[in-house]
Amino acid sequence: MTATPERSVTRSPTIFDVAERAGVSHQTVSRVINGDATVRAPLRERVTAAIAELGYRPRAAARALASRTSRALGVVSTGGALHGPTSTALAFNQAARRAGYHVLTATLDRAEPESMRDAVETLLAQDVAAIVLVAADSTATDALAALPVAPPVPVVIANGRAGQVAGWTAVAIDQAAGAELAVRHLLDRGRRRIAHLTGPEVSQEAVVRRDTYERLVREAGFEPLVLAGDWTPESGYDAGLALDRDTVDAVFCGNDQMALGVLHAFADRGVRVPEDVALVGFDDIPEAAHFTPPLTTVRQDFASLGERVLEAVLVVLTGGAVTDRTVEPELVVRTST
Repeated sequence: MTATPERSVTRSPTIFDVAERAGVSHQTVSRVINGDATVRAPLRERVTAAIAELGYRPRAAARALASRTSRALGVVSTGGALHGPTSTALAFNQAARRAGYHVLTATLDRAEPESMRDAVETLLAQDVAAIVLVAADSTATDALAALPVAPPVPVVIANGRAGQVAGWTAVAIDQAAGAELAVRHLLDRGRRRIAHLTGPEVSQEAVVRRDTYERLVREAGFEPLVLAGDWTPESGYDAGLALDRDTVDAVFCGNDQMALGVLHAFADRGVRVPEDVALVGFDDIPEAAHFTPPLTTVRQDFASLGERVLEAVLVVLTGGAVTDRTVEPELVVRTST
């Protein structure tokens, strides 16, 4: 099920709006709504006045905050055109259904603060017990962290950084380990002039892969050569045209789509893979085995990531601590190296 939020000047006020107007936390608003007698009279009066001023009508979601009886989980997803976020969200959805939950998804074209707030409010209005963020880059995490009032339910980030926001849980594929697999494989194959085609700077994963590449190449006694890409085959094609076959004998691409573009450019230029230049990708998309030549790549197990995220959600909902936050990548060797 997909909930696509749209900003409107006539949108109904939410528990967040009441909390802001009253100058209290969302938990206090929830306690007032649920008739908690321990709320001090001045606070109760401020919340009640804010409810009246805004015309707020408490929803089932607000009343469910204390009981945690909901069997719905919310997903905010960005980067819908990219293999990783799409595969992770699908795996999470399937795992949640097997566990007896249904998933409501808010898909954002751009992770801006206003659209993120609308997405979270839309999901909370439908009584979700937790929110999972499946994002293509750090702009989505930043937008969620910038909400004026934190979501009143657990938040789990897929492929995010643990501890980025207090109280959030992150489950991620080990990007540094994946980049190390790629670079060490090329070094072991005798490649010494290794270039790296990186993803966008706003991608946490791209930054970790680039930093790991640079460290390992320098440790091996060579100078890094980094080219900027944007995950698309077009950026890979441009990089493949720009690379000098006489000064580069291997390319580590930040994803398989850019590797496809590099292969295209090399074919147009008569550069042989792997005889002239070896090539390694990242992700192991289904098509990677059918590139010409078949692509050596680092497999990110997005199915396991989605399942681990669901496990983390269930642990957090029962008050437990998530101890296993990392999914290990795997090197898949094919004929491009």
